[in-house]
Amino acid sequence: MSAAENNSVLNVALVSEQSALVRMLSGFRKKNHTVPDECNDRTQAFVGKLAYEEIAADLDSRFAQFRKDLGFKRLDLKVSEPDSGLGAISTPWFDYRITITQASDDPQSAVFRRQVSDFRDTKAMLSSEFATVFGTLFNSVEFEPPEPIDIEAFIDSLEDRGDSDLTLEFDRTSTWCQIATPRIPGTLSVETDCIALITAQPELPARLLEAFFSFREHLTGIDCF
Repeated sequence: MSAAENNSVLNVALVSEQSALVRMLSGFRKKNHTVPDECNDRTQAFVGKLAYEEIAADLDSRFAQFRKDLGFKRLDLKVSEPDSGLGAISTPWFDYRITITQASDDPQSAVFRRQVSDFRDTKAMLSSEFATVFGTLFNSVEFEPPEPIDIEAFIDSLEDRGDSDLTLEFDRTSTWCQIATPRIPGTLSVETDCIALITAQPELPARLLEAFFSFREHLTGIDCF
């Protein structure tokens, strides 16, 4: 792996998102609570409070896994207890975060987002121990480009290449685009401040990263990674 690839790996985030009904959160009380019909700061805070037990249980599980499978000691693990829909564990290898928020496009739903980021060691990230802990949890690799992406210029560059293997979709105002190719699993979603590879099914971390860097190589000459 080149130095540039190594740096990019350390700057990616492995992500999993799942949805659940707000009324199914452990803190929801049918006699006392009402399912939100809009999304705002107040309802977001409400959903975060309802999800306290889910976040605490997730942190308990991850804490035990990190000790058992990764060999970390108590002092190696810095835990941020559940607060406002967020919990986190910082390890010597990476940071783990779980957030539960109200879905912006569906006020009655909550989004569980689990994320591993801020990697300190590429070898650890690709290790069998890391794969044992997280398995096929993740279905997305996210990367924040060093500079904002000019989406119009990005789209124009892709169209000028005339690559018949690429399928390119974008909105009429050029605020996003999506790229797919039969050669590589998943879809690459590009926005001004985020590049994300999203696969139809969860994959092992190494497999996701392989697909991400395959897209990077396929788009050589377009400077956004």
